[in-house]
Amino acid sequence: MKNQPLNFLLHRVLLFWVLFAFAACQAKVDEVQHSPRFNHVYLKVADMDRSIAFYTSAFDLELVKQIKKLKRTTEDGVSTEYDISLSLLKFPDQHFVLEIGESPDFKAENSAANFTHLGIDVLDIEAASERILKAGGVLSRPLSLVETEDIKAKTMFFTGPDGETIELMQLISGDF
Repeated sequence: MKNQPLNFLLHRVLLFWVLFAFAACQAKVDEVQHSPRFNHVYLKVADMDRSIAFYTSAFDLELVKQIKKLKRTTEDGVSTEYDISLSLLKFPDQHFVLEIGESPDFKAENSAANFTHLGIDVLDIEAASERILKAGGVLSRPLSLVETEDIKAKTMFFTGPDGETIELMQLISGDF
């Protein structure tokens, strides 16, 4: 009889930890398997270092990756390599990325041209592309494989109803 309150307390503590572990695991599963989800916004800039300094100091974004090379392979197997200057910035513990691309000849101004596309993660790029086409989107760049030093993804680009560019991205490996 003396152990009854202790057993009750132990069962409560054990139940708490089981529920906590389940919730933690479920949150990770939901994070990985929710599709579609916003992935990034691409911002064209004239000076990468200036923009990184601004966004990291003004908003506490963290520079998580810099990409200098990209290889794009079309469905027919033709590969093209590019020298690029991309930086990926995130708020701590958040998935959404501000993707900054340097274009030294770009004229910085208050213009919608600075924002080039909206990136959306999907688990099944073919199924997601069918949904976009059925909804009235227009394919602007067919399926291709994109590779950097540590990222591999299938991508497709579409035009939305107001001319906006939408990139579907199915990550194969790495983290964006």
